[in-house]
Amino acid sequence: MIPIYIPYLNKKAKKYVSKCIETNWISSQGAYIHKFEKALAKYHKVKYCIATSSCTTALHLAIKSLNIGKGDEVICPDLTFLAPANMIVQSGAKLKLVDINSETLAIDHKQIEKKITKKTKAIMVVHQFGHSADMDPIMKIARKYNLKVIEDNAESIGGKYKGEKLGTIGDVATLSFYANKIITSGEGGAILTNSKKIAEKCYVLRDHGMSRTSNPIKRYMHIDLGFNYRMTNMQAAVGFSQLEIINKVLKKRNTQMLLYKKYLSQIGEIKVRSFKNWCSPVHWMTTLTINKKNLRNKLIYFLFKEGVDARPVINPVHQALHFKKYFNKKEFKNSINISKNSLHLPSSTYLKESEIKFICNKIKLFFSKNN
Repeated sequence: MIPIYIPYLNKKAKKYVSKCIETNWISSQGAYIHKFEKALAKYHKVKYCIATSSCTTALHLAIKSLNIGKGDEVICPDLTFLAPANMIVQSGAKLKLVDINSETLAIDHKQIEKKITKKTKAIMVVHQFGHSADMDPIMKIARKYNLKVIEDNAESIGGKYKGEKLGTIGDVATLSFYANKIITSGEGGAILTNSKKIAEKCYVLRDHGMSRTSNPIKRYMHIDLGFNYRMTNMQAAVGFSQLEIINKVLKKRNTQMLLYKKYLSQIGEIKVRSFKNWCSPVHWMTTLTINKKNLRNKLIYFLFKEGVDARPVINPVHQALHFKKYFNKKEFKNSINISKNSLHLPSSTYLKESEIKFICNKIKLFFSKNN
């Protein structure tokens, strides 16, 4: 079986984790936490980085750092992994969903304004599957209505919008280091911001709401209702080793994207993910859409039997059982269509060209049998 994704680790990961164990710095205190945060901030050219236990917890902190809660509304794309929507609701705010653009697969900025009310406080932007959202019009809308912008950059670390690194354009951004992301720490996430106020709030809330004073007595005073959203030193050690090789990883992944495009372009029954010229994409997963409806699941089952672990694209947020009754599916034609007819192909950084050819030949075989 060719798996959907395998983490791409180097020897330094083992070396750094071993150092954590040898020195007994294994939990949420230790040198690698600070090294990883500092290196991420430097890579993105932002002032502050706060490492967290996951991107989901980073999203929660980002929302809370903007003082968003009960009575507020946050706009979010309908086609995204469920975490952004869940964290908006977990924060006490009301979720307002917007359909996606069928080409970028990110939030359709042309539909944002009609969802804005006096209660709207922020726009959640998800840079989807390695492709940037169209940030200029989104930032223009945000300024017009005095809204905050949260960038969920879980899948697109290293990507750019008109030359600017994703995660550095809005007020606050989140990253993911789950095992199937561009770089990994196993589980883990981070918050990026240039705002000292936002950063300080995130640091406090991440650590049980404890004071950040250096005073050994007063530091254990709880000044806010916080959480335990901390990353461990061992996770940070793995993440730091990954960040050291990110340019190598991005180069390898870009080569893979071009190979997939080369072999998949020979198959007329599908559309391979395209990219806008203002976007410098990151290759997260190879995403393709089947032109003919009701064949996606058949293709996934066929590939699985042939030893290829393909995956369906995520379901729209409005279809989740706990959200379904609050939304009208007629508003989300693009997200429904893309979700029902699209899939991801195996995209491990380790993937060989021979394996890519094998996968593409199996797809070609499927359509020769289903024409």
